[in-house]
Formats: sequence, C-alpha cells, structure tokens
Amino acid sequence: MAEVAVEQIAEEGEELEPRAAEESVDAGLAATLERLDSRLEESQRLLARQSDLVDRLHAENLELRAGELRSAQLPLVRDLLRLYDDVGRMREAAGEDGEDLRLVRESLLDTFARNGVEAITPETGEPFDPQLHSAAGIEPTDDELLDRSVAMVTRQGFRWEAGDVIRVSEVRAYRYSGAG
Repeated sequence: MAEVAVEQIAEEGEELEPRAAEESVDAGLAATLERLDSRLEESQRLLARQSDLVDRLHAENLELRAGELRSAQLPLVRDLLRLYDDVGRMREAAGEDGEDLRLVRESLLDTFARNGVEAITPETGEPFDPQLHSAAGIEPTDDELLDRSVAMVTRQGFRWEAGDVIRVSEVRAYRYSGAG
C-alpha cells in the first residue's frame, strides 16, 4: 500500500511539473502581451501627437501663405483704394451726372470684397478707435455722451478679412464743449 501511495505522489508530481510549466508559459505570454499592449498604446499616442503636429504645421503654412499673398497684393490694393477715392471725388464734382461713376465705385467695392478686402464703415456715435480711425477734424457737441465718438466719415477705411487694417477711416470726431 505504501508503494501505491508513493507511485501516486510520483505521478502527481509528474503532473504538477507540466502544469507549472504551462502556468509559467502562460505568465510569460501574459507579460509579453502586456508589453505589446503598452507599446501599442505608446505608438497610438505618438501617432496622435504626430497628427496634431501635422495639422498645426499645415495651419501655420496656410497662414504664412495668406500673409505672403496679402503682402504681394498690398501695393495694388493701395493703388486701387486711391482710384476708389478719386472716383468718389469725381462723382461729387459731377453732381447728378455722376451715376456712372457711382457704378464704377460700387464695382471697385465688389472687387475688393471678392479679394478679401472689406470696407470699414464707422457709424455716427461709434466710439473713436485710433486702431480704426484717424481724426480729420473735430465737431463740437453739447452732448457729453457723444464726446470722443465718430461724427462723420470723411474717407472710408479698409481691412483684410483676417482683420489687419490696410487703411484707417478718416473721421470727424465729436468733442464735448461743455454746457456753457
């Protein structure tokens, strides 16, 4: 009987060794899979970062190109603005006969708009902003609320759609003269 028990223990020992080997292999595979998982996550994180960098560089490149294009267009735009002003003065001098000149002026405004240039049109009573306005004169007022605001536009301003000012508007500004 003792021999049978020894044989059973020996057989169970033999069974334990392969089971331990399987568990060791399973543990090794689990560790390898965990490392692969970790590397995959790191690779995905790096790819996402690379994608963000590419997107940011693309946006910066587009912005630089737009700035270069605006710089190249600026002399032509300024000359066209002078023409716009000249046509306006000619229209005023022509009086009622200036309808054709009004159409030319509107056509110039449309051309500006199609090419990313927009008019700055200050409203009466709008606060005077030296970034957008240049004082062409002063209009006295008894209304304290109108002090340092736009009274009238003497020459229209223009800016790029992106917001950079090409030419400030020339305006007459209100100045509070007191109640007396």
